[in-house]
Amino acid sequence: MKYCIRCGSTILDEAVICPYCGCAQGTQKREGTNGMAIAGFVCSFLIPLLGLIFGGIGLKTANKTGNGRGLSIAGIIISIFSMAVYFIMLLVIMFA
Repeated sequence: MKYCIRCGSTILDEAVICPYCGCAQGTQKREGTNGMAIAGFVCSFLIPLLGLIFGGIGLKTANKTGNGRGLSIAGIIISIFSMAVYFIMLLVIMFA
């Protein structure tokens, strides 16, 4: 099964015209990589707050496009863990 390039409806692989919207089906665009998922994962190590934000956006995008879900979730988890570690380090430094 493939999807219509205009309306996104599920159509047969051999369909030349979408039965739902009438759009002629050429070659479909290949789904690219999820840039926000990658940015969220990378930023989760360097700047956890940005990693959390980009990871959340990447997860929302992944739910629509179907790629980058695991990377987004990893970025979110690592960001939360990193922020917790930074917070604990801050408390130790302040009260030491």
